[in-house]
Amino acid sequence: MKRLALVALAGFVLAGCGKSDIDRAREAVAEQLTDPSSAQFRNERSKKDGWVCGEVNSKNAMGGYVGFKRYTVIWKDGGGQTVSFEGEGETSLDRALCEVKDEG
Repeated sequence: MKRLALVALAGFVLAGCGKSDIDRAREAVAEQLTDPSSAQFRNERSKKDGWVCGEVNSKNAMGGYVGFKRYTVIWKDGGGQTVSFEGEGETSLDRALCEVKDEG
């Protein structure tokens, strides 16, 4: 009986170990960068509506950091995501999502 209880407890603990929306967004953003391992993230926030907004800085092909740029990741209903960067395919919706203040 104790063994069954331990197995059930382990299942509950592991179920809570999934990646957060911010972790998933970081992975999606890093895939788009020239040097993913150099990515530095800040000012990130996640909304229950299925999007993450933040800023990322990374190295370019010459090895220099390019400066922080806003990014938006929006998850699609059918799976996958859309990644947009400030000045590179960013829409007015992306900008509006990033400017929304957190409520309570």
